[in-house]
Amino acid sequence: MLGYAWGLCVQLLFATLALYTNWLLVTMHAQHRHNLKVNDDPKHHDPYHVVAYHEIMEAMVGPWLKWFSLGVVLFSLIGLTTVQIIATASNCYILSAAVDKRTWSIIWGLLFSLFAFVPSFRHYRALALMGILTTTYVAWFMTITAGMMGPQPGVTHSAPQDVESFFKGFVQLLFMYGGHTSNVEVADVMDNPAAYDTCYFWSYIYVFTLTMPNAVVGYYAFGDYALGNANSFAYFPRSIARDFGIVMMALHQAVAFGLFIGPLFHLWEKMIHVHEKPFKIRCWTRLPICGFILFLSVAFPFFGAVNAILGAFTTSFGTYIIPAIAYNLAFKNTDKDELVKQPAPWVSMKYVKMFNWLVAIFTLVTGVGIGGWSAIKNFIQKLADFDYFAACYQCGNPMSMEEVDGFA
Repeated sequence: MLGYAWGLCVQLLFATLALYTNWLLVTMHAQHRHNLKVNDDPKHHDPYHVVAYHEIMEAMVGPWLKWFSLGVVLFSLIGLTTVQIIATASNCYILSAAVDKRTWSIIWGLLFSLFAFVPSFRHYRALALMGILTTTYVAWFMTITAGMMGPQPGVTHSAPQDVESFFKGFVQLLFMYGGHTSNVEVADVMDNPAAYDTCYFWSYIYVFTLTMPNAVVGYYAFGDYALGNANSFAYFPRSIARDFGIVMMALHQAVAFGLFIGPLFHLWEKMIHVHEKPFKIRCWTRLPICGFILFLSVAFPFFGAVNAILGAFTTSFGTYIIPAIAYNLAFKNTDKDELVKQPAPWVSMKYVKMFNWLVAIFTLVTGVGIGGWSAIKNFIQKLADFDYFAACYQCGNPMSMEEVDGFA
């Protein structure tokens, strides 16, 4: 949607800002944990207490930001888990068209619901490693294969075609670097949570080695055909390597589902006041959440359109706007020397806060405002074209220009 130059520039922009706002969150998390220790709060001594995103906002800023951020987190996590089911169903349909995408969604939604019986994030570490390995294989399979295939017959490279398509791509790249709403819970179960931002930085560097070559070579080979289908596997001929990649990606999406639904389980348990009950009780209370997410994935199987909505209205706030504003409000009367986790010695708190306001305003205008408009318009168009509970969304030939025209 953005073409070579804009695509790479926007991806680098949002990745850099995401790393920065993650550092803001880790700083507030470290300060919050320090405050619990200093005040001898019972939560500090509770080995089962997991600090949540909204809890930090309440403790560092106030109840109003707690409730606003809680709404953003819920919407974000529900959306993120929903798209994992949609994506897995789409992949499996390419593997076997004997079953339509809607049925595949039901099958995988039921299988993913088994994560309700996994106690905590500490039990995901081996799965997270598997997720890294599967993503690495799939990214390099696509990059190498697309390079060998070369530009397809009749391919064009006209992106961005107009302002609306530009912002569709804009908010989807914004969504790509989300996930901050679950980062706090992940960091909190680390042996050294204050080091999470460093781990996060190196993970992004690794991700760049996968996404940048893949995006450039993929657009070189398929160009505007890529507008017709949100699933990259659809552009590659059937082979053992491709089918193995689909299986690997299904495993990766299962891991992602588990990582995103974990914080949602914690929020849900606290909302219905069972978070202090034994796990054999809590696990069963998680199943309604899984059922609701499965319902959404079947009702709205519009992968790209859902990603754009999430990017505009959850990632914009949860990843960029809330951390930037919360940091400024939390430390508005605080000297740098008083912070547990401080900025670099050569950076003034005054300039940190000024930059935070700039990040918040930029994201509000471009991501929520213009990006939100294009995302809503696109989502409504998908409903008009395919209706609710579509049995087979984007099942046509992705190399047909009719598919591209239908997208436009």
